[in-house]
Amino acid sequence: MNLEEFKDVKTSFCFLDETGLLYRPRDKFFALGVIKVEKPQRLYNRIRKIRDKHNYREELKWANLDRSIRFDMAREFFNVFLDEDVKFNSIILNKDELDFEKYYQNNMYKVYRSFTVVLLKLIIGKNPEEIITLLADDYFTPDNEDLEDAIKGIINDHYKKFVVSGVCQINSKSSDLIQLTDLILGAIIYDLKKQNGLVKKQNRYKRKFLNFVYQKLKIKKSFFKNKIGFRTRNYVLSGDKIRTTIFDQRRSTVRNFTK
Repeated sequence: MNLEEFKDVKTSFCFLDETGLLYRPRDKFFALGVIKVEKPQRLYNRIRKIRDKHNYREELKWANLDRSIRFDMAREFFNVFLDEDVKFNSIILNKDELDFEKYYQNNMYKVYRSFTVVLLKLIIGKNPEEIITLLADDYFTPDNEDLEDAIKGIINDHYKKFVVSGVCQINSKSSDLIQLTDLILGAIIYDLKKQNGLVKKQNRYKRKFLNFVYQKLKIKKSFFKNKIGFRTRNYVLSGDKIRTTIFDQRRSTVRNFTK
């Protein structure tokens, strides 16, 4: 490949986070979310200025959205997301609907790996036109498994071409974009939990942030209710800026391409 051909190669970074614990029975939902961006440095520069303005150096995640400074920063983070050329995609597992024993022998590592592949395929599409690098929040991996190589190998083998250049798990504390992924994913799951009566006592700042997101996206009641008020399993913002799907095992052949 000559220099001119290199210039035509499109590349993007994907930042992956998860919410909910697959092993914990009380977590009805487990979800994976990805922010995909061609130039992450643009977001990092803007987020760095937000941190400097608030003199805030701690991790900003949905779980610790419990005071005004974090709420203010979360709103500013989300505004940066809306302003920049960046997309969010997520897949949600309702554990009551999935037969983990039948398809995964109750191996939760396999579940995580398989649905990471599913989500990446949704993002990449049928005809890949770019090379992506995936940075993921740390997740439990058995000693005899190599999650990063497995995901890279499965995707590249599926497309029969070089699509994923690399996969690396990192600590989310070191990545503002994984934290931004967590904030958006957290809001979506909080919404879903409210719709299912699983939020007994609402957190003030989480409720305010979710309402802020509703306002920005012109959502009336929920990500998971259509314009006439009926429940839906999908939400898509125009231009695919935000896309989220509750996985339906009855209609999917996921197990066929994630083995």
